[in-house]
Amino acid sequence: MKTLSTFCLNDTQTLAQSTAVAALSAESPATDAMMSFDHQLRMALPANMPAPEAFNIMDAENSQINYVVNERHEFLGIVGRNWLSADSLAKYVDKAHGPSSWTVSDMMLPRYEMLAVAEDELADATVADVLASFRSVQRDFLLVINQRGNVCGLLAAEDILQRMRQQPNAQHEVSVLNILQQIRQSHNLEKQVING
Repeated sequence: MKTLSTFCLNDTQTLAQSTAVAALSAESPATDAMMSFDHQLRMALPANMPAPEAFNIMDAENSQINYVVNERHEFLGIVGRNWLSADSLAKYVDKAHGPSSWTVSDMMLPRYEMLAVAEDELADATVADVLASFRSVQRDFLLVINQRGNVCGLLAAEDILQRMRQQPNAQHEVSVLNILQQIRQSHNLEKQVING
C-alpha cells in the first residue's frame, strides 16, 4: 500500500469537466473513486447563494457534496448538504444574522484549506491507497488536479464509503468505516467550517 503525495492549491485553479459514479471495492482503481466535475452529475453552487436555498437544491437532488464556484466558474471550495441544514445554521443564528443571511461561501470548506493529489498519480493507485492517504493526511477530502493544473474531481471519504456499501463484501465496509471513524475522532474533522 502506498500513500499519495498531496499538495496545496494556488488561487488560479479552475474546474475541469468529466464523468463517473459506480460501486467500489478496496481493489478498485483510485480513479473510479473520484467524483468528477460534470454539470449533469455534480452540480456547482454559486458562492453567493443563500445557504437555505442551496440546502433545498441539494436535498431535492439528493446530493451530499457540491462544488462552490464564483461568477466566473472558478472553483472556490466544497459544501456538504448537512453543513447547510437548518440544524447546522441554527448554531450561527443571532439577532443580526438570521439563517437566510448565511451564504454558501460562508459555510463552505475553502479551496486553500484542502489538500490535492495529481490525477496522474491515481492511475497506479487503488481505493485502498486513497483510504490510506486520507488517514495519512488526516483529511476527509482530497481534490484531484489534472495535468493542466485544473481541479477535475474530488475524493471524498464519505462518498467512497457509501459506494463501497454497494458491494456485497462486508469486510471492506467495516475496514473503511473504522478508518473514517479514526480520522474524525482523532482530528475533529466533523466540525463545521465557517469563513467570515
